[in-house]
Amino acid sequence: MRTRDVALSAVSGALYAIVGVYTYFGITFYGVRFWPAVVIPGIFAALYGGLVGGTGAAIGIFISDVMTHGNAFLSIAVGVPANFLCFYMIGFLCQKLRLKEIMSMKKGRAVLTWIMISSAGLALGSMIIGIGLTIWSQQFPMPFQHEVHPISIEAGLLIALWTFVSEFPFLWLLVPPVLEVVRRAA
Repeated sequence: MRTRDVALSAVSGALYAIVGVYTYFGITFYGVRFWPAVVIPGIFAALYGGLVGGTGAAIGIFISDVMTHGNAFLSIAVGVPANFLCFYMIGFLCQKLRLKEIMSMKKGRAVLTWIMISSAGLALGSMIIGIGLTIWSQQFPMPFQHEVHPISIEAGLLIALWTFVSEFPFLWLLVPPVLEVVRRAA
């Protein structure tokens, strides 16, 4: 990882944590927050690749988890890997499918490509969160709880669905215009 990538990851992580804390409206489902801040690592992953996007997301989710529910171990076990892999995949696919080149040619195709890329990454991250929280809940308390209440596999799948459904509108609708502004400015 180059020095520039380290700096970009740190900026992404800090922005993700700050925006995440300030857009936390108390809306949760089994401890998983309504999360508009997802746009921050989405933008960084699309612009700078998977390693920057994933590392920034991992840093940011850890900081915001500690600041909101306070369970650092849960964050390290579930939130950090889910966020890293989600945004690593998004950045990797953006580079592999040459999203930046497509954006300069056909806007409609670029938006459709972005929707597919971000959906794939978000689906991966959402499933990790759903499965991870299901496993976690068998032995440890969920966020904002003080006792162990194991959740079912069905509840874990609902958590994954909630995560995906509550985040995809922000990725699909807010990231493409930002990427277009950056493309025009370059």
